[in-house]
Formats: sequence, C-alpha cells, structure tokens
Amino acid sequence: MFGLLLKFLSSCVSFQYPVYASYKALKSRDQDALVPWLVYWVVVSVITTAETWFGFLFVWLPLYQFARFGFMLWLVLPQSQGANYVYYTYIEPAISAHEQDIETLASTAQEKAKTGGLELFNASVEYIKCVIVTMIIRDKDADVIAKDEGFKYKRARYATFSLIL
Repeated sequence: MFGLLLKFLSSCVSFQYPVYASYKALKSRDQDALVPWLVYWVVVSVITTAETWFGFLFVWLPLYQFARFGFMLWLVLPQSQGANYVYYTYIEPAISAHEQDIETLASTAQEKAKTGGLELFNASVEYIKCVIVTMIIRDKDADVIAKDEGFKYKRARYATFSLIL
C-alpha cells in the first residue's frame, strides 16, 4: 500500500506538476521560464530511459520507490535546481562529447528508415494486389465449382427419380 502511495506521489511530482508548469511557461512565451522546464524534461527522459532498461534491477533495491520520490522531488523543486545540476554536470558534457557521432547516427537511421519504409510500403501494396487478385480468381472458381456441383446434384436427383419410376 505504501508503495502505491509513493508511486502516485512520484507521478504527481514527476509529471503532473511539470506538465502544468511547462504549459504555463509555453503560454507566457517567456524564454527564461521555458529553459528550466526543457532541461527538466531532458533529465526526466534520460532517467525514464534508464528505468526502462534497468528497472527490473531497481525494484529489488530496498526503499527504491522512496528514494525515487525524493530524487524526483529534488529534480523538480526550483529551490534545489536538481535538474540543472544533473543536466549541466552529466548529460550536457556527455552529449557534447559525442554530438557529431549522434548527428551521423541520426541521419543514417533516418535515411535507412525512409528507404526501408518505402520498401515495406511497396511490398505491402504488392501483397495486397496479390490477395485481391487471388480472391477474385477464387470467387470465379467458386462460381464454376458451384455450377458444376449444382449440375452433379441435379443429375444425381434425376437418377434417383429415374430408379424409382
């Protein structure tokens, strides 16, 4: 029960309040108000990614939800400037050191996705064409078979009557 309460409070602290504060900052169009929230969302994205990859290990740590709640509270509170500290101490230097590699990887992935997507689309169109043609041919074959079966049925019924008479 205590874990569920901490998850709820952590969700409120981590997402609900920052979403509303980001909305207010966007609405005001004040650059000074936007930067801290953009930094916060970058840090939360990195943390969420780490939790997605390694969360199965974290849940075994005693008091993990309590520590996560405290950490997220530290990140979001303007008095502590936790998100700024994490971003400017760890994330920004790591991204700056590998910025060119990231740009190359992103552009290569985009090109591969574009060509792969087009190939997949073209293959899907061809598959759909084949399915439709097959359905049309089967319907014609079914009509021929039905007519043939009907003829056989009529002949068999006629033969039955001719035996009786």
